[in-house]
Amino acid sequence: MMSIEDILDICIEKGREVEDKIKKISDDARLEKLKLDEEYKKKAREGEEMFAVKRKYNDIRKPLYEERKELIKSIPDFWPTAILNYSGLRRFLSKHDKEEIIMFLNSVIVEDGAITFFFDEKNPHFKNTHLTAVYSRTDKGIVQKEGTKILWKDTTTGSENEIPGRYHSLTDVQKKSFFTLFFELKRKTPRKPFDVLLKKIEERLWPTALSYFLNWEITALEAEKGIKHKIALDELKIIHRKLERINDEEYRESEAVEQEFGKKARELQVPIEQKCNKDQRPLYQERNEIVEKFPNFWLLAFLSHYALGDLFSEEDQKIFRFVKSMYVEDEEDVVSGYKITFNFNRNPYFTNTSLTKKISFFEDGVANLSAVDIKWEVKMDIATEYQHDTSVTNIRCVG
Repeated sequence: MMSIEDILDICIEKGREVEDKIKKISDDARLEKLKLDEEYKKKAREGEEMFAVKRKYNDIRKPLYEERKELIKSIPDFWPTAILNYSGLRRFLSKHDKEEIIMFLNSVIVEDGAITFFFDEKNPHFKNTHLTAVYSRTDKGIVQKEGTKILWKDTTTGSENEIPGRYHSLTDVQKKSFFTLFFELKRKTPRKPFDVLLKKIEERLWPTALSYFLNWEITALEAEKGIKHKIALDELKIIHRKLERINDEEYRESEAVEQEFGKKARELQVPIEQKCNKDQRPLYQERNEIVEKFPNFWLLAFLSHYALGDLFSEEDQKIFRFVKSMYVEDEEDVVSGYKITFNFNRNPYFTNTSLTKKISFFEDGVANLSAVDIKWEVKMDIATEYQHDTSVTNIRCVG
């Protein structure tokens, strides 16, 4: 004959098996919903609606970028300074890039699908007057489609094939250079360094170049190296603020597009959640039948919870000893709310055999809470310190 301990061990093992099945159903549903989320985020990013937003704001920004380009010509070393002040990009530059090559950079242009660096013709490091990387975005990442072969000069610092410092050959300079890493085409597949660098240039350096040039530390007096310089800098600040406002407007419109696609994804997720609830319902019923064999199961479960346990008063704990089972059920449409029900054994506190709290959600974002009236036994209403009133609605002990 089996002992009570043996029977409880079997029940515990069975309960674990049931909860594992419940968890698997939830995990499968979550992954299916996540797949839908990703699919519709992709549709939002690559859809005509999003491209229309991008085209609109690219057209608005274009004349401002042209005006900015002309003003930058009046400011010495604008782009070298901006790049060296941007730590996220500077760390990709070799020592020789930072100390020598970058100082011959005259201009940076970012267009749809292409980034070009323009160099001074007196650049002693390579023959190219400009370097261009052409790229496209794919499902697997950003792919470089075209690059520029750097035509390195044999003499970079005045001595043939030798560069002072820790570099001992022209090959070392080529391999370690940011310009080789970013502009020379390696293969037409996504590669992480190119992805990272492109995003830093396209999304950070290009739209906010003035911020990096100033580094938010140069005062108006320090910037006043000449009236032409000062006027150009003041006008650049105006353009910068205009670009910021345009970027904010584009972000809001892009968000609206994503939210619309997100709404479509959520509509398709409803049947997934409904199926999940349907498949789990008999398992929760089976679990309730198992846990009924354990004395004070729900009291111990709630007291063990990191957040709920502290909410229980001594009287709550006494009442919770009579909890027979509990259910959490979504509304049929899943999105409009859910209800929590506690079923009780006969107890000295109230006549209700079950207590239910319903949470309803409305389209305007308002949530409504409703609960049953507790029919307290005479002098057993813990909410009014035993002053009995059957009209009081109180479900303090169930949260």
